[in-house]
This record gives sequence, structure tokens and C-alpha cells, in this order.
Amino acid sequence: MSTSEKPTVEIPDGAPSYQLELEDLVVGDGEEARSGHTVEVHYVGVAWSDKQQFDASWDRGQTFKFGLGKGMVIQGWDQGVAGMKVGGRRRITI
Repeated sequence: MSTSEKPTVEIPDGAPSYQLELEDLVVGDGEEARSGHTVEVHYVGVAWSDKQQFDASWDRGQTFKFGLGKGMVIQGWDQGVAGMKVGGRRRITI
């Protein structure tokens, strides 16, 4: 799986778990994201309810930067991005 191309997100049938779920699709080999770091990510947001994309940084051709653990994003992102390594790809289900 290439990390330089927009991923396809598939939502399984059934109800969501309503708990934060993390799945590393590609484990990076760079520096680990930790609270207090400024991180830069590409993302694709897909709604579980209708399985439709609602946002994607890939479509704008620009990454999204934020301060990890500083409350600049929803809690699921702060928790879900923490521990990722540069070059990695993770599915975060919120």
C-alpha cells in the first residue's frame, strides 16, 4: 500500500462500536508523534451512517497541521494520531 496516494476507505456493514478504534495499515519508520509535537497529516473523513466521504485533505492537495494534545482537534484525533510514526498510515474510527 502506497502512502503517497489517497486511500480508499471502506466502512463495514453493521453498527459502529462507538469507541475509539485504531488500526495501523502501514507502520512508519520515522519520528513518533507525541503530545506537544506539531504534526502534519493527510486524511480522508468518511461517515459511518451513509459511507460517504465528507472531507479529505488529499482533495485539496494540502496536508493538515495541528498541535498534538493541545485540544486543536477533536479528542479522537489527538488520541488516534499519538504514537504514529512518520510515513505511517492509520485507520482511526471515532
